[in-house]
This record gives sequence, C-alpha cells and structure tokens, in this order.
Amino acid sequence: MKLTEKSTQVLDYVKANGGKVSIKELSDALDRGPRSVGANVTDLTKKGLAMREKVEVEGADKPVTYVVLTDEGANFVPSDDEE
Repeated sequence: MKLTEKSTQVLDYVKANGGKVSIKELSDALDRGPRSVGANVTDLTKKGLAMREKVEVEGADKPVTYVVLTDEGANFVPSDDEE
C-alpha cells in the first residue's frame, strides 16, 4: 500500500510515540496545521491503519482527539504497491 509523504510522517510519528498521539501534539511536532494533519489521519483511517479516539479531558472545553494505530498500522511498512 502506498502512502503520501505527509501521511507517512504522521504514521511514523505516532508509531515512534507509543501508538497514541493527540492531533495537537502531531500538529506541533510536524509544524503543520491541525486540519492538514487531520486530512492525513483521515487517509490513514480509510486505509485501516489508524483510528480517531475522542477523550473527555477534565478542564478542557471539548474532547481531545487522539490518533490510535490499529494492529495493521503498528506493523505497516509502506511500499510502492497501490493496494
């Protein structure tokens, strides 16, 4: 399965940081906007490599969205194959 360069960056960062990272942390670490990172998370989700998890955090106005790798995402190695 082939991933874009930016989706690969998101996947690699989440893998390197325990398999569960907030969108905000990803955005800050990759120096990109939350919407840009969110688009890559959507790509990874559609490919079955990650999922979003909303967590209520005490003191926060809205839930914090985390990117969580699936088993397939945790073991994924990008290739040039389309599938």
